Amino acid sequence: MQWFPWLTPHYKQIVQQHQSHQAHPALLLQAHRGMGLEALVWGIARWLLCETPEGHKACGHCHGCQLMLANNHPDWYPISVEKGKQQIGIDSIRDTCEKIWHSPQQGGARVIWVDNAQQLSEAAVNALLKTVEEPPENCWFLFTTSQASQLPATLRSRCVALTIRPPDESQGLAWLSRESQLTEQSLLTALRLSAGVPGEALALITSPRWQERARLGEGLIQAIPQQPMQLLPLLLDEPSSEKIYWLMAYLLDALKLQRGGKTWLTHVDNPETSHHLSQAMDEYRLQTLLAKWRECHTLLLQTPQLNTELVISDVLLAWEAALDN
Repeated sequence: MQWFPWLTPHYKQIVQQHQSHQAHPALLLQAHRGMGLEALVWGIARWLLCETPEGHKACGHCHGCQLMLANNHPDWYPISVEKGKQQIGIDSIRDTCEKIWHSPQQGGARVIWVDNAQQLSEAAVNALLKTVEEPPENCWFLFTTSQASQLPATLRSRCVALTIRPPDESQGLAWLSRESQLTEQSLLTALRLSAGVPGEALALITSPRWQERARLGEGLIQAIPQQPMQLLPLLLDEPSSEKIYWLMAYLLDALKLQRGGKTWLTHVDNPETSHHLSQAMDEYRLQTLLAKWRECHTLLLQTPQLNTELVISDVLLAWEAALDN
């Protein structure tokens, strides 16, 4: 499993807490998707289940390490949503809780990993609470989520929470440059469009979405003078919410240019499009249009079975009217 350098301080902190016998039995790890939480959990679990750890590292050759490398350790309990289901149900939780009350099969620790913990059903959470509050000796719960606020307070209050934040932009950019041959401007753009999360930025530049973003930039230059409705086919291409997010970033870049903030552009690799926008509309019109797209973006994310074409068309028509005035 790939390791990410920004995880190392958190990994060492957690291992040191165990070494000093100050670790809490339930750890709630929160991070954006693409930050590598799976690798962090895997590293912690390997260390906990290693029979002869070497400082902060698992030895890699003991029986416990070999079982983990074979993904066959009997005291390692990964739990996630089963294929075809929407929630983590009570049955898998009850089964795991029952097993961990027996003696560990390898005589050491037991580690339970609940991935995407926000998907625990209410019944599953209730079945967990007593065991999480008073677990067996040398039993460790690791909950991972990108949305800790969606977990019930009854579970969150029984955990120690740790938020893994995106690394400094320079560190994220350095990592991306080792993973991709794109220009620094392109990598910085992808990183900023991905909220600073390097894993998400890499997923963006290695997918067809990267070319779709380029087409949107070209389409904007053609549509800005008089016909924003030309953008409709580009914005309807699913997922529309992401296309609108990129569009909002262009509008925000245009405002930054008007205020002399060229250093902080998001679309670093395509300032021409943002420049055209900044010349076509004054600050008031840009702000008004940006607010309309934000409202549209929220509707698309939060309203099921929405008429996407109608909502987007309304904003594009308002854009045309703003250019005419």
